[in-house]
Amino acid sequence: MARGMFSARFAARWLGMLCWLLLQAAWLAAQQPADIVLHNGKILTVDKTFTIAEAIAVRGKQIAAVGSNQQILAMAGPNTKKIDLKGRTVIPGIIDTHNHIHDYAEQNYGGYIGNDGLLAYPVDWRGVTSADDVANQIRNAIEVHKIKPGELVYFSSRGLGEQAADEQSKILFDDLTRYVLDKAAPNNGIVMSLGFPVANGLLVSSKIIDKLFADHGTFLKNNGRYWIDTSGKPDGHLEAPAVRLALDYLPKPPAETVAPIYKMYAEELNAEGVTTISTRIPEYSIAAFKLLESKGELPLRLPYGLESYFGNLENLDKLKDIAKQMGTGSEKLWVISVAPSAVDGAGIRSCTNLQKDGKFSALDAWWPKGQCILDIEYKGAKGAAIKENYFRNWIMKSGQYGARFANTHITGDRSIKMMLGMMDQVAKQYGPAAVKGWAFDHCFLVDPTDLPHAAKLGAMFSCYSQTGGSAGIAATWGDKVANTYSIPVKTMMKNGVTTAYESDGDKSKWRDLEWFMDRKDRQGKVWGPQERLDHQEVLRYFTRNGADYVLRGDKIGSLEVGKWADMAVLDNDFMATNPEDMKDMLPQMTMLGGEVIFATPAFADENDLRKPGVNVTTLKDLKARRKSLGLSRR
Repeated sequence: MARGMFSARFAARWLGMLCWLLLQAAWLAAQQPADIVLHNGKILTVDKTFTIAEAIAVRGKQIAAVGSNQQILAMAGPNTKKIDLKGRTVIPGIIDTHNHIHDYAEQNYGGYIGNDGLLAYPVDWRGVTSADDVANQIRNAIEVHKIKPGELVYFSSRGLGEQAADEQSKILFDDLTRYVLDKAAPNNGIVMSLGFPVANGLLVSSKIIDKLFADHGTFLKNNGRYWIDTSGKPDGHLEAPAVRLALDYLPKPPAETVAPIYKMYAEELNAEGVTTISTRIPEYSIAAFKLLESKGELPLRLPYGLESYFGNLENLDKLKDIAKQMGTGSEKLWVISVAPSAVDGAGIRSCTNLQKDGKFSALDAWWPKGQCILDIEYKGAKGAAIKENYFRNWIMKSGQYGARFANTHITGDRSIKMMLGMMDQVAKQYGPAAVKGWAFDHCFLVDPTDLPHAAKLGAMFSCYSQTGGSAGIAATWGDKVANTYSIPVKTMMKNGVTTAYESDGDKSKWRDLEWFMDRKDRQGKVWGPQERLDHQEVLRYFTRNGADYVLRGDKIGSLEVGKWADMAVLDNDFMATNPEDMKDMLPQMTMLGGEVIFATPAFADENDLRKPGVNVTTLKDLKARRKSLGLSRR
């Protein structure tokens, strides 16, 4: 008994001493001088009360203190780097929750590695008037690039886009078949994009079709989706989930080939004040970003969705193990979802219940209600009947095993209603926590009456701007829909729905920010005036809300003690700048994890920032080095 009492007292004494040592270590760390002090400015912390301070101190990767000039300058030591902001504004680094960074890098910098480096070849639709024109381009490309017999080849449709003319759409969907590709390339397997993201559709040759049905025949017959001709045979057009299986056959660019161009595009984002990008990424791109990180050359944070499992996973119970990756990774690369790339067509193929007053695009003839992938009765534009709906099965298994649904295009009101209904089923079977934080990207057409339901389930939205205006929506569904269904971010906020900024495009983040404040199209017409955000709301939208989307609300998104020191210094007073002038805002410096990674030449010279690791340049100069192939693998 005595020995037991002695052991307990001994353990308690050591535990007390350990706690004291830890407290002492924390106290000593707090007394260490700051590494960097930014003072004499306007620090927009974007904390819960939107505190505005004069100065901020950084120690290591983290924010050490925020406060007055006197308080923060007192933390400077002999080796502290002091930056006099001279009244400039500091904001948290911008978080873009849906940006296909690998796609835009390949589009804008692919010329540095060429078609053979990217393993993608163009079909230029400008001037195409027949299926033979497309076949001739494929035949010529194989000859010019000396592609060997037996190789599988990816062709990207260029100059087509989703707004294709009626005549070209007919060529693409009716006249072009696998048999046309077979004649153009009898010795190669061909995979060709359809002018919209490959996650939604492909045209493939017979060698690919034969391989698909040899390897996955039962799966395809049960889940589709593939189009059939008048004889009932596959005609070569594929939709999801079949597209994933075809894409998986293609050779992939090596990480060391694409990594340099990924870095070049990331540097452009830094110059706009962006420190975090989220997207779904194919495996070859994940490898490239990990390579950059291992070399200390990844200049932003990249929380990402695992896209390659969807469609390639026939036994969905394997999601149980895959779901364990949620939230794992490093400070720059971590997993936030494993989900379909899209559950409707997005944009002009958005799945909707709305009755059209007019034609939206040439694709209406094939998808009159949009690409409604969640419909169990779906048969494709002219597709084979399916026995099961892989998307619905995937979503239910995701809820069962904790695989988060995010980084996914879900743009039409009908798709959103169906998803909310499925989330109800998941929550009923596996509890509310199973769906909390699931996210819908784009917000193209959102029925405002669905938002209380979304808030109750804990769903998030990631919404892009409509800088081109909502005239197309108005012409198709009327002004009321264009003013209430299109990107209703303020209404989302009022309903308690977390909504975060996404660019979903290679465009100015600051022009986007301006649009969310004024809602004006290029002609000056305002769409949805009730949805305009004020200065505080828009900054939360571009920073703090995005941190919650990427599952790091405790680490990024605001300038608070203990969070990672991700921030941007602006050239003007953000809070005093009129909405119509926001597009002209220019970051002078960007910091990631306490390291200055970008500075304009003038700001760098003013503050002695021309150091290794600091990219001293301008956004204009960065964009001037672009060398485009006009295509990507997306």
